[in-house]
Parts: sequence; C-alpha cells; structure tokens
Amino acid sequence: MHPILNIAIQAAIKGGNNIIQAYDKNTFNYLKNKEILQKEIYKTKNMIINLIKKSYFKHHILFNYNSSKLKKFKNPTWIINLIHGKKNFKKRFPNFCVSITIFVQKKINSSVIYDPLKNELFTAVNGHGAQINGHRMRSSKTYLLKKIFVSAKINYMIFQKNHIFYKILKKIFKKGIIFRSTNLVPLDLAYLANGRIDCIIEYNFKIKNYYSGILHVKETGGIISDYQGGFDYNNKTVIIANNAKVLSLILKKIKSLY
Repeated sequence: MHPILNIAIQAAIKGGNNIIQAYDKNTFNYLKNKEILQKEIYKTKNMIINLIKKSYFKHHILFNYNSSKLKKFKNPTWIINLIHGKKNFKKRFPNFCVSITIFVQKKINSSVIYDPLKNELFTAVNGHGAQINGHRMRSSKTYLLKKIFVSAKINYMIFQKNHIFYKILKKIFKKGIIFRSTNLVPLDLAYLANGRIDCIIEYNFKIKNYYSGILHVKETGGIISDYQGGFDYNNKTVIIANNAKVLSLILKKIKSLY
C-alpha cells in the first residue's frame, strides 16, 4: 500500500469512529447537539494531527480549505473535512462522511472518503486506480438513457438563478432518467466511480468542493465537461459522467437548449 495513503486511511477511520460517537449521542436539542459536535470535532482534530505528524512532521494540515494557503505551501498538504454533510448529521439523516485529500507539489496525490455508518472506505492514488474497502472500483457500463442514474442538487434558489440548469434537468427528466439528490459531493463522486450512479449535474461548480472525490472519478475513467461539451467552467453548470458515452448521451439531449 502507498505509505501516505496508509496514514490517511488510519486518520479517516479514527476520525469517522469519533464522529460516530457524537452521532450516537445526538438528541433533538440543538444546543446540546452543537456542544457535543464541537467537542468531538476538537478532540478528533488533535488526534488526527498527532497521527499524521508522527509520520510526516513537515506536512501541512488544513481543516478548512483555503486556496491562498495551499498555493504558499511547498511541502505536501492535507485537506481534511471531518463531517461532510453537517446538516444531515444534526438531523440524524444517515448520510455524511469524512474526507482527506493530499496534495503533493500542489497536485492531488491521493484521497480518502470514509462513510463511517456503512463502513465503506473509498481510496484513490494518482496513477494507481481507486478502491472500495480494498477492492478495485469500476464505473457503471450502463449506456441506455432510461437506465442512467443522475445526481443533481435541486432547490428553489437554483431554479431562480440559473434557468439553463432548470431547462437541462427538465429536458433530460422527460427522457426517463432516474434522479437522486443527496447534496453530498464526496459520496456522489465515490458512488459514480463505483458505478452506483452514472452522472452528476452540478450548478455553481467550484473545483475546490470536488477535490476529495475527483481523483476517484479520474482513476476509474470518468470525464468532466461543461454543459456545451467543453471545459469552460465559467458556465457554472458542469456534467461529470462515468464515461464518454454517457456524457455524449446527456449532451445530445440538451443540445437544443443553446
């Protein structure tokens, strides 16, 4: 196993187990939830820092992503999110995860996404593939439009601010595509890499929100595009598909919109 990935896995699992303890203690008293959550996060951060520093003393560790800081660091940098899906966590909706992304020479070297409730560990190393619980991940080979699973963030504000996004969803919905909306980017990307979903359509795309899972998609043959089939992310609406065939099918259906 890649040495740095081994430490990242240990950190993700220990962090996830600590967070689960807070989840189990969670009640419907919001103030109490907040206190429990903050205590567990603080304790977990210190534990993870100590774990990483024992093996990689000179590495930088960030718990809140800051692009300006990343650009300044010359040594490898760890970006850690202890709870992706905090709203789900507080509501006791069982859909959240821990993510760790490691940059070496300012490029993603490896990443880990851990779902502590399902005990599912998604890992990826640049140039060495992606795995789930130690087994190689393979993206879905579904090519029929009516069988494609699409994840999309759907809410009122998006429809109000981006008419193209609304039209895209409306257009492909008519073709029988199955929608899922989890609003949990890291797990969506891991699920796409593992064939559980076939495509992600995202509005207001920001690459930093995708760092934890984009390597998983890349290592299983996934492809990212804007809704016109190019790479201009200023369009804000992007499509991440598990392969070029699925991307082509989606783009073909929305071509008439522009």
